[in-house]
Amino acid sequence: MDKGWKIMQFLSDYAETKALSFIVIPGGGPFAEVIKKISEKRAISDDTAHWMAVLAMHQYGLFLAGGEQEIPVAESMEELNNADPLSIVLPYKLLKDDDSLPHTWDVTSDTIAAFIAHKLGEKTFMKLTDVDGILDENGVLIKKIHAKELIDKEQKGCVDAELPKFLLQHDMSCMVVNGNVPERIIDVIEGRETICTKLVSLSED
Repeated sequence: MDKGWKIMQFLSDYAETKALSFIVIPGGGPFAEVIKKISEKRAISDDTAHWMAVLAMHQYGLFLAGGEQEIPVAESMEELNNADPLSIVLPYKLLKDDDSLPHTWDVTSDTIAAFIAHKLGEKTFMKLTDVDGILDENGVLIKKIHAKELIDKEQKGCVDAELPKFLLQHDMSCMVVNGNVPERIIDVIEGRETICTKLVSLSED
């Protein structure tokens, strides 16, 4: 089973058990990798590359939704506000309706997830990745870092370059968690200490 499907099934089972709801904003997966290679090799505009990459997220969302356990999808704010216990966002229409993010490779699914969380009135969200969090120059996990500090760092680690700017602008935070260790996802949800990085805005303590 694809590991993305495994995470979706895990979240679905947990949401049902705890009577919670989760909204998943997909990455671009292998589809976005193809778009970036095309962008690097061919003279396509930043606008074209941006919308192709958003459509890559859209496609990967359909892929995740169509696994062994079919999961509902949401394409509008109305659908998101009335979402099932677990829903996957197909972001193309949402971003077309509010085209306020920069059209650059500095903006990936990280900033788009923050953008959608902000539209939903959320102040924090979780980024699932395949590493333990943001690492320092020596490869040591950074447990907590302020957005301004990350903006000033040349290497942003596993988050895109625009994300810390967006968090700072909107006073938000992001928990960067290794999705290959589902127990850590639950630890973050339930407020326990775990292995991850908390990326915060400067107004937070």
